[in-house]
Amino acid sequence: MVTDKKIYQVLHEKFNFTEFKTGQLEILHKLFDHHHTLAILPTGAGKTLIYQMYGFLNEGSVIVVSPLLSLIKDQINRLRLSGERRIAEITSQIDFMEQKQILNNLERYKFIFISPEGLQRPDVQAAMQRIEIDLFVVDEAHCIVQWGKSFRPDYLKIGRIRTQLNNPLTLMLTATAGKTTREEIVRYLNLKKGEVEEYISSVDRSNIYLDFLEVESRSDKDEKLLDLLDELPGAGIIYFSSRKVASQVSEMINNNLTLTSAPYHAGMTNYDRFQVQKQFQQDQVNVICATSAFGMGIDKANIRYVIHYHLPGDIESYVQEIGRAGRDGQQSIAIMLYAAGDEVIPSILNDIEIPSEAILTENLERSGIDEEQKELIKYYQENGLTPQELTELFKRQQLQNEQQILRMLKLIQTENCHRQYLLQYFDEGFKKHHDLCCGSINTFEKLKLEANLTTKKMQIEPWKSRLNKIFAGI
Repeated sequence: MVTDKKIYQVLHEKFNFTEFKTGQLEILHKLFDHHHTLAILPTGAGKTLIYQMYGFLNEGSVIVVSPLLSLIKDQINRLRLSGERRIAEITSQIDFMEQKQILNNLERYKFIFISPEGLQRPDVQAAMQRIEIDLFVVDEAHCIVQWGKSFRPDYLKIGRIRTQLNNPLTLMLTATAGKTTREEIVRYLNLKKGEVEEYISSVDRSNIYLDFLEVESRSDKDEKLLDLLDELPGAGIIYFSSRKVASQVSEMINNNLTLTSAPYHAGMTNYDRFQVQKQFQQDQVNVICATSAFGMGIDKANIRYVIHYHLPGDIESYVQEIGRAGRDGQQSIAIMLYAAGDEVIPSILNDIEIPSEAILTENLERSGIDEEQKELIKYYQENGLTPQELTELFKRQQLQNEQQILRMLKLIQTENCHRQYLLQYFDEGFKKHHDLCCGSINTFEKLKLEANLTTKKMQIEPWKSRLNKIFAGI
């Protein structure tokens, strides 16, 4: 039995902390009681410390399944700061001979970091079956649902492999997951709802002002974006659905403002993405123009703003992304730039991701679809679904995705408090709307906005004045 005295002793010895952040100790207690645990903690709440502490307080190994190479690197660097050296990284960045040596001696490592794709390898699975696994961690667990059903189907296979590893104690970590997403995470990991404990913190980030600006066109959006960036303080992230547009807008910012901007997306090399992330963390780059993956695990507390240039595909992604602002607790802002028709982009992406009925009945190898779709179909076929059942499944998924897009539109266009709408989606209570809450009509009127932007229902005052009010006291 591990006592709280021992837990606090290790906390001080390894991390030089005397107190836990909210939720950390409660989750550790659940794990020490041997309960599989799904933990929803906001960005910056110290999710990684939980499994690190559990590893230090037990004899066996901790396996961490992580979605991004940059995230793995960041987690390893943090562990090394604690003096830990028993760390294995099984990724494409490690050459074949070194990986072979790691797998042959896997029992020597306390913390083993791997991607969902790496976990599929037979040699990796064989090595893991030989060792004592004290904890199996799925970091950014919402990716199982958001990415597993589309371009990273190996996420859906984690549950089968976890079962083959003798059903180890499992910790699922994420910053945002509604009820349906939480249920799917548990199901895809081959766990039963009754055997999983949950720790759910509020998704409300009261220090982030929520703003929604409707513009007329792409050129209008670009002009408004430059105006905003010229006045916004500190570092920020702009999110896009398109790699091409992310790169174009980054170039536009560099050509028109004194800020330094850089793109970040999957079309860049791992090295280039790592360099951009490093420069952003060291304040050498002010603005990142990124697709959705950027920001996971970024250890940068002073991001003052997050702007959405394109409409996110669902509310959970939106909340996940804006949560990367204001981790230091200081006043920050999230801005959505919306032009009528922006919802077409996620709808088109939704259509692309769902295999057609014709493909499901063809020989997959001759179908012409990409490898991710092939793997997704194979996964469901291996689980006994017929082409007809697959067709129905994908149609339901497509409908669910369309409903998520409609919810995003309702969030933008609601006449009421945007924050209240968000919290209701996550089944959370709402206290009271106030001037630093969000860009509802009442708030905009109180801020005495002048009409300098054509919108359906919004009028925008000069941004310097507005930001002075929002960031008063920083």
